[in-house]
Amino acid sequence: MNNSPLLSFLGITCKSGNLIFGMDNIKKYILKKRVKLILTAKDVSENSYSKIKNYSKSEIEILPLKITKEEIKNTLGKFSGVIAVKDDNFANKIKSLIDTPLR
Repeated sequence: MNNSPLLSFLGITCKSGNLIFGMDNIKKYILKKRVKLILTAKDVSENSYSKIKNYSKSEIEILPLKITKEEIKNTLGKFSGVIAVKDDNFANKIKSLIDTPLR
């Protein structure tokens, strides 16, 4: 799998309790100002993307992933097109893994 370092780290982030799944949960955490990064699956709907963009009000970085909702489900056990990260350190590592070119 091309994204195995990213998927592995997302698994670690999930086990640490620093991932939020689902639009309603993410909205609650955005209102509490606890979201550091938002990730979207490559097959997320335009409606979901526009909703999360409106919720974040350009204050939170939104990064598209090169993985599908099905790959997220297989790796993390949750079927979701939108994921939020609660911790700065985990968010920075995920950004670096996304920016790193694959060999």
